[in-house]
Amino acid sequence: MYPSCQETDTLGITWTDSWLILPDRDFVFKIFDTVDDVKSPLVKAAALQAYRDGAAASTLFVRTSVFDLDKRDKDNYALAKLERDQARKLKQSASALMAMPVTDQQLDLGYRDFIYDLYRFITGYPKAKAAALDAFGAGEPDQKIFLSNGLLAAKRQDQQDAIAADQAKSEEEKARIAARNARANAATVVLLTTTDAMLDLPDDFFIRKLLEKATPGSEVATAAQTALNSTNPADWKAYIATGIFAADKRDVDIAKAKKAAEDRRITGEIKAKAEHGLMRPRLAAAAAAALAGSNDDVAAFLKDGQYAVSEQSIRATTPGLKAWYVSSAGGTAWITPGDAGTSGTVALASATWKVDDGLADPNCFSLESAQFAGSYLRQSGLHVALDANDGTAQFKNDATWCAHAGNNGGGVSLESKAQPGRFLRHYGAQVYAANNSEQNVFDADRLYKEDSTWTVADPNPKVSTAIISRWYNDDAFRAFVGNPKADEVYDANGVNGSPVRYRDFDNARVYWSAATDVHSVWGPILDKYKSVGEYRWLLPTQDSTGAPDGIGSFNHFQSGASIYYSPTTGAHLVYGAICGRWEELGWEKSYLGYPTADEAPAGNLRRSTFQHGNIDHDPATGRTWDYRV
Repeated sequence: MYPSCQETDTLGITWTDSWLILPDRDFVFKIFDTVDDVKSPLVKAAALQAYRDGAAASTLFVRTSVFDLDKRDKDNYALAKLERDQARKLKQSASALMAMPVTDQQLDLGYRDFIYDLYRFITGYPKAKAAALDAFGAGEPDQKIFLSNGLLAAKRQDQQDAIAADQAKSEEEKARIAARNARANAATVVLLTTTDAMLDLPDDFFIRKLLEKATPGSEVATAAQTALNSTNPADWKAYIATGIFAADKRDVDIAKAKKAAEDRRITGEIKAKAEHGLMRPRLAAAAAAALAGSNDDVAAFLKDGQYAVSEQSIRATTPGLKAWYVSSAGGTAWITPGDAGTSGTVALASATWKVDDGLADPNCFSLESAQFAGSYLRQSGLHVALDANDGTAQFKNDATWCAHAGNNGGGVSLESKAQPGRFLRHYGAQVYAANNSEQNVFDADRLYKEDSTWTVADPNPKVSTAIISRWYNDDAFRAFVGNPKADEVYDANGVNGSPVRYRDFDNARVYWSAATDVHSVWGPILDKYKSVGEYRWLLPTQDSTGAPDGIGSFNHFQSGASIYYSPTTGAHLVYGAICGRWEELGWEKSYLGYPTADEAPAGNLRRSTFQHGNIDHDPATGRTWDYRV
């Protein structure tokens, strides 16, 4: 299905109906061959790539990509108008300064290519030619400086050198030539075409000619009028020699300031819309970062940055399933945590979505697969699946979702445009357009609000292992361990050949095994744990926990071992029969207090020392006893 004539007119293309019967690939080539290089660079480049990639890519380009790219081209063209106009003016002034005929095509060249043409043209001005060569090899900022004042300075020096070297002319004649040169240079600011007669006008008369060409209300015009209002010939001469150039710079600076203010206004609107729309948190954050930066940062955000943050993932909020993401590689959409297998941290496939403006309503959204361009999450018969856009109005309606504040009080809920009152919901891990009417099994009222509320998260999520799943679903655990600060590690030979996973968080290391599940080990206890072999010794069977006395903390491990810590005694191991006896006495709340050292040999006995006594164990008899010291 081709774009409508009205839609394609937005590309600036004039065509006949014969285009509409072309195969997609030929149609795309027509677009490439016809669109303007300057106004539509993204469309032109993408059309060429689609043509090269073949019929399928050409069809996708016609149905989807061309419109997004055309919008970007138009936005960029409008945003860059001032910069483009300033660039053209710089080039026009430079070419006029050297009396170089220039075409529109040359004015649209990049600075480097334009300066190369200028360099080739310049004759009779050795310093100007050398300066052009230096600018050709410089960066764009230096090239702009060269065009705005470097070329003028070099030409002036060449003019002065030529006058000084001409011994045949009188001082009066040299002064006349210098004055004519100054007027000719000043004329380039307003692109005034001069004649020999005009260059011999008195200074005040020449300024009137400049004023006629100057933009009304500009700094150049205002400064010209100020000079004319003076009766001092020195003021007229100063305006022609330097004043007009200083005024022109003020005009440029004012225009840049206006553009910067407008860029910030537009960026502020994008930020507010993204925040209100609920579906583009990365865009809102990028806009905020740009606004906190320089004017160049804001301009870069508007040109490219806003499009680089269009992708998000969609995470469930139902308790127990908060680490599950909407995913589809084609066909039925599901929520899944993925399967890390024997890897530490791997990407969750097919769970990243480009958040587009709604295909059927720009105030809503369409979720395009980041993996399969041109395919969208759409409802069909209330089932949600990933399908390729066929360009029909029905598909666009089915693939449009309107964002609302989450049905469960937080996050976001997505109402189907095609099925008003029905929201994107997971049920039995499959995704539907559902409500809580009990009409269908997936319309169950139980957990409806939770199942139809989502968190819009960062793109390219990792597979959710048991560790990160607990982190998402256990609020107290998450608050204790803090945020992840490293990727998860998988050790296939962790304990007796059984796999172990662990991951570092801000405040603890968290371990998992199939036998012990997910538990944290914190601070000084973790240091002690690592010193005795970590999980290759034993695995934790519960989290690091504050001791009942409110002073210390502890972890229990497999085989009845524990590590107890207090600020005055440090962290120490207690295990076996000695640990059992201490437990009978009441742990740290017993008369013994906290351990002050790990269990160690004491002759034929085993001994643990505590703050207020010891516990001994006799391996030969199995007797264990405690006593004060």
